[in-house]
Amino acid sequence: MKAGAAVPIKFGVGGNRGLDILAAGAPSSSVIACPGGTAPDEVEQTVAAGGSSLSYAAGSDTYTYVWKTQKDWAGRCRQFTLGLNDGTTHTALFDFRK
Repeated sequence: MKAGAAVPIKFGVGGNRGLDILAAGAPSSSVIACPGGTAPDEVEQTVAAGGSSLSYAAGSDTYTYVWKTQKDWAGRCRQFTLGLNDGTTHTALFDFRK
């Protein structure tokens, strides 16, 4: 993934559950060790790209959270964690490039 890009995170929950489905403090991201090995650091709350963070598309039954990444993440790996208010968490791993 290109560091500094806005990354659309798409997911489904089996229908439209409204836009108040994220757990408190979610989503979040944290540095993780890349295959070459940098040390992890603390978890950070994410920053949404643009004016809105979460949307729902009825036609595809899909939610989209647009995650604004940072340019200084180039050369690092991060774990994105999406926590939902039903108590579930979902993760995705990213390797950022320049």
